[in-house]
Amino acid sequence: MGFELTRPLLLGAGVLALVVIVAIWRFFPPPLAPRRARISLGLRALIVLLLSAALAGFQVQTTPASQSLLVVADLSASVQSALDSEAAAVRRILQQRQGDNRAGVLSFGRDPQVEVNIGKDPQFGEFQSQPNPHYTDIAAALQLGGSILPDDGRKHIVLISDGRANLGDAVGEARLLRAEGIRVDTVALPVPQGAEAYVDRLDAPRTLTQGQQASAQALIVSNTPTQATVRWYLDRTLVNTTQLELPAGETTVKQTIKPQDPGFHAVRVVVDAVRDTYAENNLGEALIQVVGPPRVLLVENTVGDAASLESALHSTGIGTSAVTPDQLPRSAADLAAYQAVVLVNIPAASLGADGMNLLQASVRDLGTGLVVIGGTESYGPGGYAGTPLETTLPVQIQIPQDMQKPPVAVVLVLESTETGQGDQILRGAAEAVVDQLTSRDMVGVTDGAMGMVVPLAPLTDKAAIKRKIEAIGLGDPGSYAPDLNAADQALSKAKAAIKHVILFGDGDTMDRNYQPAITAMHGRGITLSTVAIAATAQDVSMMQAMAGWGHGRAYQSNSLQDVPQIFLKETREALKPWIVEGRIAPQLASLAEVIPGVPLDSFPALAGYVATTPRAAADIVLKSPQGDPLLATWQYGLGRVLAWTSDAQGRWTADLLHWPSANRFFGDIVHASLPQPGDPALQIETRVQGDHTHLLVTAPSTSGATVTVSAVTPDLAGATLTLSPTGPGRFEGDLPTDQVGSYLLHISESAGGVVRHTTTSGLVVPYSPE
Repeated sequence: MGFELTRPLLLGAGVLALVVIVAIWRFFPPPLAPRRARISLGLRALIVLLLSAALAGFQVQTTPASQSLLVVADLSASVQSALDSEAAAVRRILQQRQGDNRAGVLSFGRDPQVEVNIGKDPQFGEFQSQPNPHYTDIAAALQLGGSILPDDGRKHIVLISDGRANLGDAVGEARLLRAEGIRVDTVALPVPQGAEAYVDRLDAPRTLTQGQQASAQALIVSNTPTQATVRWYLDRTLVNTTQLELPAGETTVKQTIKPQDPGFHAVRVVVDAVRDTYAENNLGEALIQVVGPPRVLLVENTVGDAASLESALHSTGIGTSAVTPDQLPRSAADLAAYQAVVLVNIPAASLGADGMNLLQASVRDLGTGLVVIGGTESYGPGGYAGTPLETTLPVQIQIPQDMQKPPVAVVLVLESTETGQGDQILRGAAEAVVDQLTSRDMVGVTDGAMGMVVPLAPLTDKAAIKRKIEAIGLGDPGSYAPDLNAADQALSKAKAAIKHVILFGDGDTMDRNYQPAITAMHGRGITLSTVAIAATAQDVSMMQAMAGWGHGRAYQSNSLQDVPQIFLKETREALKPWIVEGRIAPQLASLAEVIPGVPLDSFPALAGYVATTPRAAADIVLKSPQGDPLLATWQYGLGRVLAWTSDAQGRWTADLLHWPSANRFFGDIVHASLPQPGDPALQIETRVQGDHTHLLVTAPSTSGATVTVSAVTPDLAGATLTLSPTGPGRFEGDLPTDQVGSYLLHISESAGGVVRHTTTSGLVVPYSPE
């Protein structure tokens, strides 16, 4: 048992008051009998002492019999070399606890995580949790530790750390815990300190005009003399390599750079020291924005697909670069070199999820323009449905109700791949075909052994059909004739506008006489396509011949991984639910200012387009006689997106491409997507501080102005921040930057709901503070 005074000075004041009372009593005694006077004095003194103790925060402390111990262990990057000794320290502390005292373990980096729950028999061998190691937040760990300690009994926290906190107020949190009666002890974790050289800072101009060169300056710090190789990069190109003798302390190195093309360019310096411990901090990076004429990135399936469009854009003064989908930039900083992206008949699978997410984030958060040109591999046929790309477009992939096709019937003739994994891939591809069909369509499956194992029937219950497909066993037939006959009999009875067979196999059957049966099937309106996998040249030829007799298509691949996409492509080609072909005369719907220089009264007829449904917020510029969008546009976040649902390769636009105003038409479409050029009236300064970056924007002083910053983060999630006014024309705020990588910023100033100034900038977090 003990006691505590939270305000001990007030107790001293009480003692002083007691001395004053005694002095007054001594020199000016009350007119009372001696005995009564002493009692009066004693009562007054007692009252003063009690009041003084209360004001001083007098507390009687009792020591509970039991104790709860929590070991809080630092797992940030700066202690990784000492993890074994740290785990040993945790085990030792747990073993030294007395009696049946409860104990637990909490680990932390940026975020705290419970490693071992508090209990009477804590089991700990090695660290199992994986908190974010790029930051050290001791305060957050102590706060969580204090909250999970049981209320009964004494509370004790033992902190094991190197003490290098870069987030939170650890000392302040420890004081709060102490005030709550929680004892906090620390164990200093000795971390081996080897030779270390790192890039402390890289400074480079934020903007340059095209053709201008500038100097970049890096500050290199080393704790010991050493030799080092310093490499400078502009984007991914090595610019210069130098050998240096680094002294202990700071060294400044400079490099002249001259980025050529407009857009953002990454300047990097890499230091490779002979004596060094951590490689993660050997990198410095900065972004430079080159201001010049707009550039547009054309994405084409194969080289030459965008040739007509490229020629049209050049004739209107727009610079272009053409790439295939696999060459699409994979970071926001690289894509920011272009003011707009044009997809020319590109399927979603070619872009991949990462590519579509990057396009979406760049349009939404940076204002990059996007134009999507149609074709047989785009929109619905290109698998846009349900993807980030569809979300970005002013049109939806669903087919208008009045364009619903009559029911179609498909039979899948499947042959075993002779491997369990391959057969499962094949079943998955068949299930994907089911997903492409509507509830009014029909599907059946033969298995190469038992015939029609999934009878041809309407897809009123897709889940039940998929379960049947999942359960079938596939055979390796000596002849495809029984399966083709089963498909023929089922499809001949079906009431469907399109009747189609997709045959999968390696073509190595003994029977080769299929032409009479397939020709007869075609005579009954049934078409046949083939997919040859891992087949010999002779067997591929036979499969191609079968597809020719069936008036279908032949596919060939040596990889089972290609099967799902082949099946999906064949389903779309065979059924063509989105394709509208015929003579189509475009009609002006609205917004002729999108294509101001185009004589619409002489606009050529089209031969086809991909059917889509316009979004409610979209503006339709051109439409078909049926009312389907041909050219649609809308604002998606900060960017402008245009959808042209016909093509630009001549399949449906042969007359348009030979029209004298064709170049102006496509040039106007792309021009309409371009963002406004950056405004020098807005200036931004950035300063990285721990897990956030402080932003200072200076803008023309306008009463009631608002400055908003939209950021594309390294994970493409995006972030938006409204800055606070801190003075005339000054706006400040803190942007979370806890991820390592490049951050692209779009800054806009508005007043009265009208955007007055916009610009773009960027910053880089090259490595964590650890």
